[in-house]
Amino acid sequence: MLEMAPIIILIRHGEALHNIDDDWSLPDPSLTERGVEQSKALAVELESKFTFAPKDCRIVVSPLRRTLQTVKYGLQWLRDRGVPTEVRAEWQETTDNPCDVGEEPSKIKEEWPDFDFSSLDPVYPQKIGLYENSEEAFQKRASFAKNWLSQRPEKCIIVVTHSGFLKRVVKGPKFRNLEYRVYDLVKDFEDTKLEELSREVIS
Repeated sequence: MLEMAPIIILIRHGEALHNIDDDWSLPDPSLTERGVEQSKALAVELESKFTFAPKDCRIVVSPLRRTLQTVKYGLQWLRDRGVPTEVRAEWQETTDNPCDVGEEPSKIKEEWPDFDFSSLDPVYPQKIGLYENSEEAFQKRASFAKNWLSQRPEKCIIVVTHSGFLKRVVKGPKFRNLEYRVYDLVKDFEDTKLEELSREVIS
């Protein structure tokens, strides 16, 4: 018997500095000006279509700078309505290149004091265990992330994350910068599945 869980909106962050020339040596890069504008356009796009009550929603975000900034510029309208923003390590990017390794939590918390870091895995930003740079770990982390989503009581969960990890969470072409896709989350006895409903790219 299938059991329906929330609507999931998966968002890849806006354009960041390392995306311009594929410079993976940049440490935890910020959004570009274009990435900020993409995020602001996302706000206009989503707010015009959004039908869920704030009490039924949650924002989940990777601890990396570019995803946190995408939430700031793209989802602040939801946060202003009281929707909580939870920072979770399993949604970080996959590699151990400098661009995909985050800052120490103590520093991030100072910059983002109104985000919820209470569930951030204390091993972050170390790339060990569930977060190591291996395909086996990526697949385990993707299963963990989907299972966590399936246990949540909210009707809508918006996740801001990265293309490399999204490749392991859902099937389909690579997410472009500031692309979002909407899914039904369906759980049966064997697996948790995300069934795509729609997709949009904010240029």
